[in-house]
Amino acid sequence: MDGGVLNFLSVSQLKQFSLCPRRWHFAKVLRLPEPETKAQALGVEGHAQLEHYLRTGEDVLGDIARAGRHLLPAPGADLLVEESLGTPSPLSADGVPFIGHIDLINPRRLAEGVLRVTDHKFSSNVARYGATPTQLVDASTEAGLQMVGYGVWAALSDARFPGVRVLELEHLYFQTRGAKRAESVLATVGVEHVTREWTEKVVPMVRRMREVARAMRTADAPPNFGACEKYGGCPFKAQCLSGERTMSLLNRFIPKPQSPDTAAQLQLTVPHQVIPEPLGTCDRCGEAMTPENTSKLRSGDVLHVSCPGAEVAAVLPPDAPPASPTIATDAAPKRRGRKPKVLDVPVATPRVEHQEPATSPQGERLRLFVDCVPNMPAESLSEYVAKVAAQVSEAGGVADLRFAGAESTLGFGRWKGALSMAIRNAPPAPGAYAALGLAHSELLQLAVEALEPLCGPGDFVRGAR
Repeated sequence: MDGGVLNFLSVSQLKQFSLCPRRWHFAKVLRLPEPETKAQALGVEGHAQLEHYLRTGEDVLGDIARAGRHLLPAPGADLLVEESLGTPSPLSADGVPFIGHIDLINPRRLAEGVLRVTDHKFSSNVARYGATPTQLVDASTEAGLQMVGYGVWAALSDARFPGVRVLELEHLYFQTRGAKRAESVLATVGVEHVTREWTEKVVPMVRRMREVARAMRTADAPPNFGACEKYGGCPFKAQCLSGERTMSLLNRFIPKPQSPDTAAQLQLTVPHQVIPEPLGTCDRCGEAMTPENTSKLRSGDVLHVSCPGAEVAAVLPPDAPPASPTIATDAAPKRRGRKPKVLDVPVATPRVEHQEPATSPQGERLRLFVDCVPNMPAESLSEYVAKVAAQVSEAGGVADLRFAGAESTLGFGRWKGALSMAIRNAPPAPGAYAALGLAHSELLQLAVEALEPLCGPGDFVRGAR
């Protein structure tokens, strides 16, 4: 394909275009690389084994391919294995020639006017994903596009297959998961049928492919969002979904203001808050202690993290060294930038300067425990961060925001600001969250920095480092 002109096609391209024209535009017009999946690697290996066996008779079949050995013809020089469509190919549509190879052509019944054309398929579930005989001869289906094309090629190659009147179109399936099994799906049809299917259904499709190939933008290629997750998922999904957006990257994450009616409706749907069971009273302030306002120290003692009457003691992660018996600490003003190194175990004090804390209609607050184990039910912050990072990546048109190229709106480190803004504008629901292993995750570090101002006094606890 050169400059939006279709120089040649393959039957696999027909299948890809019928699945989603936009995906075909990404792969064949823009020529973006498609990573090989594990399933594709199994298919390549299986095809190579079958080709060697059918050509030489040497049994090099693995467990998957061997399950269908009884369905294969006896190896022989008369079989056409991995047969090229030829250059030039007799098969064309709307003036565009087709290239490619056919897995197996068996001419042993050609004297009767019968020719068998076989395509080997490797599938995780034959019963679920296998085609039917009717589909094999219907060019409006993915399976039929391929097999009808092969049948037309055979009918046009009359010099090689003289007298062919009947085509046996076969999918030979090999199951790659679970029990090793194989199944032959066979359809018998006349050459007139495949010729008519090709003319009436494939030729108009190639005309549409010409139009899509001339599209200057992928956004002009019609998408099929129902196929995004088929066959392991489209590798161009992020680029596809971001290409249609018109608002700026950061504006996508700013929530729209809710009307009073909507806010009231949301308030009615939130379940009643469960009052936690008290754990005694604080010796300093006299407030009742609950799982919501306490954290368990390494020593086993219970810490009242929101006590207004005393400094909060250090909260240690499980693998921290024993703390010194006496540590004198003074509150220091909040400083930005790299924190100074200390020799002794530092005291984790709750943040004093903060914005309005995030709360639910029932008064539940956002609590964040960084590199420490809270003495209350808590969710992992990593799951929330991964979800937001995926949304920012998708909006920026990249698979992973951390590896955005220079051409991306997230390139040159701009993804950090985009992620922080997305988190501030759509923080996690109020509740307790644990952020463990901060030193090993740049995404978590950015999330914690963005969420700290949203936590109230005593609701942000950092373990000793």
